[in-house]
Amino acid sequence: MQKLYDGLPPDDFSLLNGVWDRIADAEDIFLSVQSKEYALGAFLHAIGPDRAVLLPGWCGDFLLTSAQVRQTLPAVEQALRFTAQERAQAEDQDWPAYSDDQESVLDGPLRMWRQAAADARGLCGVSVTIS
Repeated sequence: MQKLYDGLPPDDFSLLNGVWDRIADAEDIFLSVQSKEYALGAFLHAIGPDRAVLLPGWCGDFLLTSAQVRQTLPAVEQALRFTAQERAQAEDQDWPAYSDDQESVLDGPLRMWRQAAADARGLCGVSVTIS
């Protein structure tokens, strides 16, 4: 992702603004704000290594074409589909709390993947730490 910034003046492109400003509908985005410094690490720990390895990209960052979204959907469904007991175990980890009006990180990514596949769209995922 750093290559997107190389050679640009500081405010010409921002992953947050460059993507966010193009969103027309709240259903077209999944945003999770966590109070933990390593929220993505907590997520991967909560779902476990067998599920984490099924997710494409690198530590929460990915940029997929519509064909890649369709191709990876079965693995993502396998990674993020939980029995009631598995979900309880994942939620029982040392997990950053989210507010009641925020969609769970156990639900949002799969919803977005399915929606992108159904709409024949690509998908972009970015893990951002703001300090």
